[in-house]
Amino acid sequence: MLMSRKSAPYVFLAFLVALLLFIVGIRYGQHVERINKTVSYLISIPPSPTTAPTSSPLSFVDFTHIGCKISVVVPSELTKSKESSSSAVFSDKEGALALALSCEKKPFIMSEKELSVNLNKTIRAYETKTGDTVSYRFYHTNTTQVVTVTVRNEFLPLVQRSIAITQ
Repeated sequence: MLMSRKSAPYVFLAFLVALLLFIVGIRYGQHVERINKTVSYLISIPPSPTTAPTSSPLSFVDFTHIGCKISVVVPSELTKSKESSSSAVFSDKEGALALALSCEKKPFIMSEKELSVNLNKTIRAYETKTGDTVSYRFYHTNTTQVVTVTVRNEFLPLVQRSIAITQ
Protein backbone atom coordinates (compact mmCIF):
# COMPACT_ATOMS: atom_id res chain seq x y z
CA MET A 1 0.00 0.00 0.00
CA LEU A 2 1.32 3.30 -1.00
CA MET A 3 1.03 6.35 1.14
CA SER A 4 -0.99 9.03 -0.44
CA ARG A 5 0.77 12.18 -1.37
CA LYS A 6 -1.56 14.28 0.76
CA SER A 7 -0.63 12.56 4.07
CA ALA A 8 3.15 12.51 3.51
CA PRO A 9 3.78 16.10 4.75
CA TYR A 10 1.77 15.40 7.93
CA VAL A 11 3.75 12.25 8.68
CA PHE A 12 7.01 14.13 8.09
CA LEU A 13 5.84 16.97 10.32
CA ALA A 14 4.86 14.51 13.08
CA PHE A 15 8.32 12.89 12.80
CA LEU A 16 10.00 16.31 13.17
CA VAL A 17 7.85 17.19 16.22
CA ALA A 18 8.69 13.81 17.83
CA LEU A 19 12.41 14.40 17.12
CA LEU A 20 12.19 17.90 18.61
CA LEU A 21 10.49 16.60 21.77
CA PHE A 22 13.17 13.91 22.12
CA ILE A 23 16.01 16.48 21.84
CA VAL A 24 14.31 18.90 24.29
CA GLY A 25 13.79 16.02 26.76
CA ILE A 26 17.49 15.06 26.57
CA ARG A 27 18.57 18.70 27.20
CA TYR A 28 16.15 19.05 30.12
CA GLY A 29 17.48 15.82 31.63
CA GLN A 30 21.05 17.14 31.37
CA HIS A 31 19.98 20.36 33.09
CA VAL A 32 18.28 18.47 35.95
CA GLU A 33 21.35 16.24 36.36
CA ARG A 34 23.62 19.31 36.60
CA ILE A 35 21.38 20.86 39.29
CA ASN A 36 21.29 17.57 41.23
CA LYS A 37 25.09 17.40 41.22
CA THR A 38 25.31 20.99 42.49
CA VAL A 39 22.79 20.33 45.27
CA SER A 40 24.60 17.12 46.26
CA TYR A 41 27.89 19.02 46.47
CA LEU A 42 26.37 21.82 48.58
CA ILE A 43 24.76 19.32 50.94
CA SER A 44 28.08 17.51 51.41
CA ILE A 45 29.86 20.69 52.67
CA PRO A 46 29.91 20.74 56.49
CA PRO A 47 28.45 23.88 58.09
CA SER A 48 30.87 26.51 59.31
CA PRO A 49 31.17 26.89 63.07
CA THR A 50 29.00 29.60 64.60
CA THR A 51 30.48 32.19 66.88
CA ALA A 52 28.92 33.38 70.11
CA PRO A 53 27.84 37.01 70.25
CA THR A 54 30.58 39.28 71.56
CA SER A 55 28.34 41.77 73.32
CA SER A 56 26.26 41.13 76.39
CA PRO A 57 22.50 41.08 76.00
CA LEU A 58 20.71 44.37 76.45
CA SER A 59 19.10 44.89 79.84
CA PHE A 60 17.21 47.76 81.41
CA VAL A 61 17.07 49.48 84.78
CA ASP A 62 14.23 51.50 86.31
CA PHE A 63 15.52 54.90 87.41
CA THR A 64 13.48 57.10 89.73
CA HIS A 65 14.60 60.64 90.48
CA ILE A 66 13.40 61.48 93.97
CA GLY A 67 13.71 65.28 93.66
CA CYS A 68 11.88 65.55 90.32
CA LYS A 69 9.49 62.70 91.20
CA ILE A 70 9.70 61.05 87.79
CA SER A 71 10.81 57.59 86.72
CA VAL A 72 12.13 56.28 83.45
CA VAL A 73 13.54 53.01 82.10
CA VAL A 74 17.22 53.31 81.16
CA PRO A 75 19.43 50.80 79.29
CA SER A 76 21.98 49.30 81.69
CA GLU A 77 24.77 50.19 79.23
CA LEU A 78 24.34 53.86 80.19
CA THR A 79 26.15 55.18 83.26
CA LYS A 80 24.87 57.85 85.60
CA SER A 81 27.54 60.52 85.26
CA LYS A 82 25.87 63.13 87.47
CA GLU A 83 22.98 63.25 89.93
CA SER A 84 21.80 66.01 92.22
CA SER A 85 18.53 66.87 93.96
CA SER A 86 17.28 68.59 90.80
CA SER A 87 18.95 66.74 87.92
CA ALA A 88 20.50 63.53 86.59
CA VAL A 89 22.67 62.88 83.55
CA PHE A 90 23.29 59.52 81.86
CA SER A 91 26.17 58.99 79.42
CA ASP A 92 27.14 56.21 77.03
CA LYS A 93 30.47 54.33 77.05
CA GLU A 94 32.19 57.17 75.17
CA GLY A 95 30.95 59.76 77.67
CA ALA A 96 28.45 61.36 75.28
CA LEU A 97 25.13 62.60 76.65
CA ALA A 98 22.38 60.00 76.29
CA LEU A 99 19.71 61.20 78.74
CA ALA A 100 19.39 64.22 81.01
CA LEU A 101 16.63 65.02 83.53
CA SER A 102 16.21 68.29 85.38
CA CYS A 103 13.51 70.06 87.35
CA GLU A 104 13.23 73.55 88.72
CA LYS A 105 10.64 75.83 90.20
CA LYS A 106 10.00 78.46 87.57
CA PRO A 107 7.03 79.65 85.53
CA PHE A 108 6.11 77.40 82.64
CA ILE A 109 6.15 79.39 79.41
CA MET A 110 5.78 77.67 76.06
CA SER A 111 8.00 78.95 73.25
CA GLU A 112 6.99 79.14 69.59
CA LYS A 113 9.49 76.41 68.58
CA GLU A 114 7.92 73.81 70.86
CA LEU A 115 5.40 71.25 69.66
CA SER A 116 2.73 69.83 71.97
CA VAL A 117 2.95 66.00 72.35
CA ASN A 118 1.73 63.29 74.70
CA LEU A 119 4.32 61.13 76.45
CA ASN A 120 3.31 57.68 77.64
CA LYS A 121 -0.34 58.64 76.98
CA THR A 122 -0.48 60.47 80.33
CA ILE A 123 1.97 63.38 80.25
CA ARG A 124 1.34 66.40 78.05
CA ALA A 125 4.74 67.82 77.14
CA TYR A 126 6.30 70.31 74.76
CA GLU A 127 8.93 69.00 72.36
CA THR A 128 12.00 70.69 70.90
CA LYS A 129 14.29 68.91 68.41
CA THR A 130 17.95 69.91 68.06
CA GLY A 131 20.39 67.80 66.07
CA ASP A 132 20.40 64.24 67.39
CA THR A 133 18.55 65.07 70.64
CA VAL A 134 14.97 65.81 71.59
CA SER A 135 13.93 67.80 74.66
CA TYR A 136 10.59 67.55 76.45
CA ARG A 137 9.33 70.09 78.97
CA PHE A 138 6.25 69.59 81.12
CA TYR A 139 4.72 70.95 84.30
CA HIS A 140 4.71 68.49 87.20
CA THR A 141 1.51 69.27 89.11
CA ASN A 142 2.53 67.37 92.28
CA THR A 143 5.82 69.22 92.76
CA THR A 144 4.87 72.44 90.90
CA GLN A 145 8.15 72.19 88.99
CA VAL A 146 9.02 72.40 85.31
CA VAL A 147 10.65 69.10 84.30
CA THR A 148 12.99 68.96 81.29
CA VAL A 149 13.99 65.63 79.74
CA THR A 150 16.64 65.64 77.00
CA VAL A 151 17.29 62.36 75.22
CA ARG A 152 19.35 61.22 72.25
CA ASN A 153 17.28 59.96 69.30
CA GLU A 154 18.36 56.31 69.68
CA PHE A 155 16.84 56.14 73.19
CA LEU A 156 13.80 58.25 72.34
CA PRO A 157 11.17 55.46 71.92
CA LEU A 158 12.19 53.89 75.23
CA VAL A 159 11.93 57.17 77.14
CA GLN A 160 8.65 58.15 75.45
CA ARG A 161 7.00 54.90 76.53
CA SER A 162 8.51 54.53 79.99
CA ILE A 163 8.54 58.01 81.53
CA ALA A 164 6.10 58.33 84.42
CA ILE A 165 5.28 60.71 87.25
CA THR A 166 5.83 59.26 90.73
CA GLN A 167 4.24 60.28 94.02
